[in-house]
Amino acid sequence: MKKLFLALLLLQSSLVVAQAKNGSVAGAEETSDMSAYGTRVVVKKPPKYSVQGHQYYEDENKLASVYVNGKKMRRAYVRYNTLNDEIEVTEVFNILKKENIRVVLDEGYVYKMLEYEGTKQFFVFLKEGKNSLVMKVEKKIKQGQNAIDAYEKTTNDKYIEKRNYFILKAGGELLKIRLKQKDILKVFEDKKSEIEKYVSSKRLNYKKENDLMRIVGYYNTL
Repeated sequence: MKKLFLALLLLQSSLVVAQAKNGSVAGAEETSDMSAYGTRVVVKKPPKYSVQGHQYYEDENKLASVYVNGKKMRRAYVRYNTLNDEIEVTEVFNILKKENIRVVLDEGYVYKMLEYEGTKQFFVFLKEGKNSLVMKVEKKIKQGQNAIDAYEKTTNDKYIEKRNYFILKAGGELLKIRLKQKDILKVFEDKKSEIEKYVSSKRLNYKKENDLMRIVGYYNTL
């Protein structure tokens, strides 16, 4: 009788553990979305933390074309994870870091691999051409603070985004720049006067990302 009681107790314990595990899975938030091929796929949302914001460059999944060695391989919804330096796909796999990878988003920008600080990293190509405007996006978690008196507010941890801009020259040199007139004209010093006239005539601003894209595009025509 004692052995039977112990067996029943062990069985009950195992069922409780199994239910707890199943409950944690069922509690995971999932949504369905249309894949790039028109079929329904399940997209698992990350668990909710107290950190404000998110670690992605895009606010939501974006439709893109993935090329390998110049050949279009697939259409997929993608999102760039700045913390892991990985491009995530709704079909639940990450794009490997290879030089021949090119991810073209319908939004108008491209992800490609570049050698930077001794490692291969994903960069956002804002303007492609003989000379390209590229951007490195990074996010870090800024720690919140607890209120120490009634006059202060408790703040949560949150993601802080940092953007670094570069000019990828025709010869392959990667030059870091700030969105300042002095830095930009130094990179394009061989056509400095033409750039200054163009910026003035079009009323462009060196500090604006979209205007810098136009400047780089114009430089490539000179």
